[in-house]
Parts: sequence; structure tokens; C-alpha cells
Amino acid sequence: MRFLKLLIIFLIIVAIPVFFVIQDKASQRKEYSIATGGKSGGYYANALKYKKILAKDGVDLKIVTTAGSIDAQNRLINKEVDFAFVQGGTEIKDKGLQSLANIAYEPIWVFVSDKNITSLDKLLGKKVAVGKIGSGIYPVAKVMLNELGIDKNNTKFLHLSNSEASSKLKAKEIDAMFYVASPNSKVVKSLLGDKNISLINFKNAGSFRQYFIKRGEDFQILQLYSNGINLKDKIPAEDYILLAKNTSIATRGDISDEIVRLLMKAIDKIHSQAGLFHKEGTFPNSSMLAFPQHVGAKNYFKQKSHFYEEHFDYWTAQSLNKLHDFILIYFLPVLAIFGFFIEVVIPTMDLITRRKVIKWYDKINEIDTGIENFTLQEALEKKAIVEDMLHTVRSQDDIPAHHMEEFYTLQNQIANILDEIEKRIAELRH
Repeated sequence: MRFLKLLIIFLIIVAIPVFFVIQDKASQRKEYSIATGGKSGGYYANALKYKKILAKDGVDLKIVTTAGSIDAQNRLINKEVDFAFVQGGTEIKDKGLQSLANIAYEPIWVFVSDKNITSLDKLLGKKVAVGKIGSGIYPVAKVMLNELGIDKNNTKFLHLSNSEASSKLKAKEIDAMFYVASPNSKVVKSLLGDKNISLINFKNAGSFRQYFIKRGEDFQILQLYSNGINLKDKIPAEDYILLAKNTSIATRGDISDEIVRLLMKAIDKIHSQAGLFHKEGTFPNSSMLAFPQHVGAKNYFKQKSHFYEEHFDYWTAQSLNKLHDFILIYFLPVLAIFGFFIEVVIPTMDLITRRKVIKWYDKINEIDTGIENFTLQEALEKKAIVEDMLHTVRSQDDIPAHHMEEFYTLQNQIANILDEIEKRIAELRH
């Protein structure tokens, strides 16, 4: 029994955990992919940062360039990639996608070649670049313009790349271009610095947000101050109010919690810093996510670090944490039941058996001490009792193995007493 206990303790404390960690670490995928926009965009730049961070934990994050947010989501849906940047307002609903978190604000820039175009409604009948099909610009531009009665039937929508649209705008071949990007974009900086190009100031941004929030479309309102991009060159020349969308990272439900958590750590490290339009710690967040949030991301927001991550490498920590949860939820209850069986049930059964044997011994010893004084009638009565007892004892089938020797000794003793009684009967009859 002592050896069994020591073996169980060894298995629980050493062997099983070590074997589980080795097996679990070996089973983890170490190659994943993320869909971005083009190489010149901010999504690609962020993906490069994620790639560098994830490489420290042995994960190779492959970057897949796409035509834009819609294209990236379609690749995610088709399982061509594991993660994708998703621009707010472009989400493809009901396709099983899940969100990790919002990571940034992306302003909606509406640049115009005519200073008299000061609001969106004045784009009616104009030539407007609304982004390439598959990009995240077109869905946002379309929903904003359509609500003002501006569509492809009364206005010329041009699906141009960002660089093409910028060039044509500067050449005054088009009247306006929509662009959704961070203020660090080369296109944004170039157009803001061009004195012949104007930026629409969304002075009625509050109206837009209130109108669209009822439909589940979340627009953020941002303040761009004069000279905020470049103090020396005074870019921009005046204050602007901008509308913006949240950018998020999406994945699928079949992607493991472990890699989602690792990517969330990279996202937190990159995007939690203060930005041009937000305070430190604003991102990542879970505000008004368009898709259900992946459980791995939910758990990250609940607990950004745990004991094992602080003392072991990432993958060992995740294996130990899973083992920890398994032990708490499943193994400890089973172990408690097993321990109760070993320490309580078996000793109790043993005690019951022992008391049963002792009770039989007490009965036969009581008979044994009085055989020589029995009358014939008493001897016959005791013989019947002992025969019945012997039959009862021999019919027992629940005696533990470690009590068998004692049990057989009891049977022999009963048989010997029965012989003594028969001798007493024979003696009295003669």
C-alpha cells in the first residue's frame, strides 16, 4: 500500500506533468499567417512588428498582402490565412469570423481639388475616387454618400488605387478621393502638404455619428489640430474634425487560444502606446466589435499575465496553465474520490470484515468452553448451530484476500469444534 501511494504521488507531481508539457508543446502549430493590405500601408507595417515579436517565441508569422480589408476577410473565411486586419465598416457578417480586439482609429480622409467643396453633399455629380473593389475604402465611402443621396447613378465613382487617385487629384482630373488610413500614411502627408488640395472638415461629425450609431455603424470623432502633423511646415494649416473607424484584428473560431493570446500580447505591446488621436492604454479594446470575440482574446483581457508566464517560456507556460486547469476541474475531484476510497472506504470495509470474523470467533469460543459440560440435548442444539455457522462462513464471497488466511483458520476451528461436539454426543449416548 505504501509503495502504491508513493507511485501515485510520483506520477502526479513529476511524470504526468512532464509528459503532458512535452506532448502539448510538440503539438502546437508554429506557423501562422496574417492578411494585410499592400506593402505601403499601415497594416503591413504593423504585421512586420507582430512578426518580430512572435519570432521570439518560435512562431513564424507569414504576411499575406491583399487588395484590402474585404479581400483579407475573404481569404480568412476561405482559410487561406489565420488572421486579418479588418477596417471598421467593411466587416463581412455571418461567416463565422471572430474578433480579437480593436487596435487603432483610422480617420476617413476626404481630399478635394476644389476648395469650394466643403462638405460631402457637394460631391453630387462629381468625379470621386472611392477605392478599389476589395479595399476597405469603398464600403465606407458608399454608405456615407448613399445616405446623402449620392450614388453611382448620379455621381461618377472611380475605383482607383490610392496612388492613382492621389496623382489624378493633384492633376485635377478628379474632384475628390476617399482614403482611410493613419495620419502617418505617405499619401496623407503628401496631400495635406499640397496647398492646392483641401480636406473636408466634418464640422457635423456629431450628426453623422448619432445617425449611424442607431444602425450599428460606429464612427469615432477625432480632432486634428493645426500644425499637428508638422510644426515647421504648418501642416495642416487649420484645425479639422474628422470621422474615423476602428481597425480590428479578426480570426476564426478554429484558431487556438494559445496563438491568439500570444498575438494579443504583441498587439498590446504595439498599440497600447499613445497615438496622435488617442491616449496611452486606449488600445487594444473590445468596444463595439463587429464579430463575436474569440475566447482566447476574452481571456487575455481578463488576465494579461499569469504565474506560469512570469516564470517559464511562453509555450511551457501555456501547457502548465492547461494542466493546472485540468487538475483543478477534473483531476483533483477524481483524486479526492480515489483518496477517500483508499483512506476511508477500504479501511472501513476491512474493519467490517474483521469485526465479522471476530464475531464468529466469539461465538465459537463461547461454545468451545462449555462442550465438556453439555447435556445430550444441549450438544444436539449446539451441533445444529455450529453446522449452520460453518455453512454460513463457507458461503462468504466478499472476504478480502489479505483476510483469507484468517478466514480459513476460522473454518478449521469451527470444523474442529464440530468434531468435539460430535464426540460429546457419542459419549453421552453410550
